Amino acid sequence: MSLDKFKIEDKGILIGVGILIILFSLLLFGITGLRVVAGVFLLFLLPFYLILDNFELSLIEKILFAFFIGLGIFPSIAYGVALLVNSIRLAVVITFVLLIGIGFVIMYYKKKIFTN
Repeated sequence: MSLDKFKIEDKGILIGVGILIILFSLLLFGITGLRVVAGVFLLFLLPFYLILDNFELSLIEKILFAFFIGLGIFPSIAYGVALLVNSIRLAVVITFVLLIGIGFVIMYYKKKIFTN
């Protein structure tokens, strides 16, 4: 059985689903819902998507893996950093910058390896 028919290759579908999620959260929860969706995107999805973007995965795999990895790893790292700095807000910022930095470092070394 081939799984090719289950792949979502059209980015328009994913953008449409994203807009529906944003509109639903905005209509149901107001501006707070919009802030929650933006926070989930920025903190849980974006750093791990940038890391996974360096590997040969399809678009939907990157998004799903990034979301579920982000649900487990981001809070764990933020908790550990919060124990060191005694501020949860500062720990979230440090964790976000650290993970974005890791994504860019992997991208830099991958480009460096393939150009040589």
